[in-house]
Amino acid sequence: MSLQTVAWLMIALCLLDFSRTAKAFDVSSRIVGGEFTTIDRVPYMVQIWSKGKFNCGGALLTRNFILTAAHCVHNVMPADLFVVAGVTTLSDTAVKYKVVKILKPASFSMFTMDKDVAVLKLATSIQGRNTQTAELYSGNLFAGQQVEIAGWGRTSEMGNISYQIRSARVPVISKSQCQRQYSRYIYLTENMFCAGVPGAKDTCSGDSGGPVMCNGKICGIVSFGIGCARPGLPGVYTTISEVRPFIEACLKR
Repeated sequence: MSLQTVAWLMIALCLLDFSRTAKAFDVSSRIVGGEFTTIDRVPYMVQIWSKGKFNCGGALLTRNFILTAAHCVHNVMPADLFVVAGVTTLSDTAVKYKVVKILKPASFSMFTMDKDVAVLKLATSIQGRNTQTAELYSGNLFAGQQVEIAGWGRTSEMGNISYQIRSARVPVISKSQCQRQYSRYIYLTENMFCAGVPGAKDTCSGDSGGPVMCNGKICGIVSFGIGCARPGLPGVYTTISEVRPFIEACLKR
């Protein structure tokens, strides 16, 4: 059973426990309505593979540390993972970088999805063409702000994984509006924000863990959503400014 399936089932059970009738969260989120791009345009993007299968996206924080979502590495061991960098298409034949440590908040829960952030430490430094680290964004996000998302995820809710990386620009949605839209499903904490063009542009299965970029810096992490680009249900992302102290502490380990 895949990590995505396990995560889906866990949240589905949570929703049933609370007598909620909504479809479970898709916690391995997605690019819908985007356009093909190439890795030289997003050289900080990496692929995270788990047990021989593509699992999630991630971002190069340093040559030895990868930023991703905690749910992407929930209940897996470092030996289960490898990272691929510097390639436009999904590839398990490219250079594989072994993971030696998985760092995530002790308080992270698949039921609340709060603090959905993880840092992976690699055995060796990532080198080569089209690989570049990205800085963390220090500013505050505001409604209407345009952010960039990218990944190899599904291009529609029932579609296939995109073997070539895609990207899209989407606006941030106000927390109050997004909380109203998600009020039947989950409480959005201070560590989350919403973005997307409901019914048109969003992330989708396979994009989880990838970075959200603001002016060339990482301002979020793809976390979860209900379906893909559904009207009234934007994607939900981890807010970097809120989890930055955790990330910076990981880089010292």
